[in-house]
Amino acid sequence: MLPRAQPVDADAAQQQQHDETTARMNSIIHEIRTLYDANTPLFTKDAIRKVGEELERCRKDAVDGRSVTLQGINGVDYEVLVSLPPIQYTLSEEQHVGGSTWVIMYNSIEHLTTERNVRTFSPNTAYLPMIIATCTRRIKPHPEENELHASSTEELGKAFHEIEQKWKTSEYYDKLQAALATVKTPIVLDKVIGVALGPLIIRTLVNRRSIIQHALISAIESILLQRGVLSVSSGRYVQDPVYTQRDRDVLCSAGFTILDDPQAFLTLDDSSILVSINPDIPVKQIVADICRPSIIIWPRKYDSVYQPIFFEGG
Repeated sequence: MLPRAQPVDADAAQQQQHDETTARMNSIIHEIRTLYDANTPLFTKDAIRKVGEELERCRKDAVDGRSVTLQGINGVDYEVLVSLPPIQYTLSEEQHVGGSTWVIMYNSIEHLTTERNVRTFSPNTAYLPMIIATCTRRIKPHPEENELHASSTEELGKAFHEIEQKWKTSEYYDKLQAALATVKTPIVLDKVIGVALGPLIIRTLVNRRSIIQHALISAIESILLQRGVLSVSSGRYVQDPVYTQRDRDVLCSAGFTILDDPQAFLTLDDSSILVSINPDIPVKQIVADICRPSIIIWPRKYDSVYQPIFFEGG
């Protein structure tokens, strides 16, 4: 006679699995923290370049379930599946979809070493400082500061010019001139790069804050050109995956060169000026690892109004 099967305690089995996953997650977090404290960089230009190449392949050949190779902070390569983005997003009035199908999700050390929901934890992505993901940008407009509306590229370009000219008559522009009047660099600089400055327009509402940040790039270039700190062949570069075609058209007309992610970080070097006012990616940690720009303009603390919602593949 066969022995009677013992009943399975589903709750106990589930709790055991939960405890095992939690223990593994905490072990990985401890390993990452140990590596980081030993000065292992999260980001290198070589690693950023490789992720950028994978991103470009995804964009050129949109295949669901594509396998990409990404390197973890532990030096191990991981195969990760990248799914096609949802065909349609359900957007609230505070959401805005940028011009890219996929983006690079840059993970800060805080993100990598924070305990996560066990249900969504994946050992295959836990070590990764960068992941290719689809993204919806949730943006909080400031109607009291953005009273202009634009329904065409021409109207947006006009609004850009008007806001820029008005800003140049403000006390903030005078303070900028005074601050830059004392700047000295050991070498002549050759580029001003803006990262994550935001979209110029949210639906039909002109984004005044973003336009002023872009105007800041132009002003820095103009002032430092006159002082000989920047070379006459210098350029203005900006990168933000949230740019739509209207944004790109207006910025190109205003003399900016648009860089696709992650080209801004690959272009950044010691002869650069970096401007990143309110980023939704860990720009400070990326820059600390990859280079030392001669001039950096960024906030003293993180206080982003741009909140990305990432959808990881795989």
